[in-house]
Amino acid sequence: MKNSLKKKYGRALVTGASAGLGEGFASMLLEEGLEVWGTSRKLAHLSERENFHPVELDLCNADSLDNFLNNVLRKGPPFDIVINNAGYGAFYPFEKFPNDEIGCQIDVLLTGPIKVCREAYASMRLRGQGVLVNVSSVAAEFPLPYMSLYNTAKSGLSGFSRSLILESCGSGVTVIDFQPGDFLTAFNSAMKRDPDLEEGNAELSTAWNAIEKMLNNGPPVEMAVWKLRKTLQRPRSGTVRTGRIFQAVLAPFASRLLPRNAIFWSIRRYFGLR
Repeated sequence: MKNSLKKKYGRALVTGASAGLGEGFASMLLEEGLEVWGTSRKLAHLSERENFHPVELDLCNADSLDNFLNNVLRKGPPFDIVINNAGYGAFYPFEKFPNDEIGCQIDVLLTGPIKVCREAYASMRLRGQGVLVNVSSVAAEFPLPYMSLYNTAKSGLSGFSRSLILESCGSGVTVIDFQPGDFLTAFNSAMKRDPDLEEGNAELSTAWNAIEKMLNNGPPVEMAVWKLRKTLQRPRSGTVRTGRIFQAVLAPFASRLLPRNAIFWSIRRYFGLR
């Protein structure tokens, strides 16, 4: 039922709100009647809408993050919902992973969200209410080849969320480890990679083609939006998965039954790795 979230919440913050899942989350919250603050690295990428406040934030830039933490989270109004969604992927063999990309992947996908959580959580805990949603990935449990830093950061973010779930028990604050699978977004087209490295490297090229096919055949963003909306209606701390039934249900179930070596064998086979 439309506006059902308005009965529980007033203000929300969504990082990475200019496209993909973040744009879908922000639009859903606006349609539900909430006042929404949405971030992007470039303000021009955020559309002007009623009750929407565009905010510039580059999690890979320390000055940008400090400015955001000070002026939006410390001096701004309290948020009932904070969704850490901003992110991007980097596809490189680890031995050729650019040093600057190593730092940026960790900053954008792990360190930045943790710092955002620290400010938001402190405010929520004082008020005894609020929902923190950290958008991780099924890659936290099922790593993607040649995306080692992405896998590492998402795994770390899920671990951080679970740790905060323990600390927040009884505080009135809900912490959600939101793990989407592959969705049809511009994630793959925005991926940082060097196509020249794939020339003459059949294994690297095969893995990339498999990843791109998987993403291009992903379900629509609306599925993840629906899942988050349903979760926020009756928020409970924990892990929430969404995506294809194989990624969201069958694979996690199988991982509890099969040896880790069998899981890795399946991943290598799927992506054409030796």
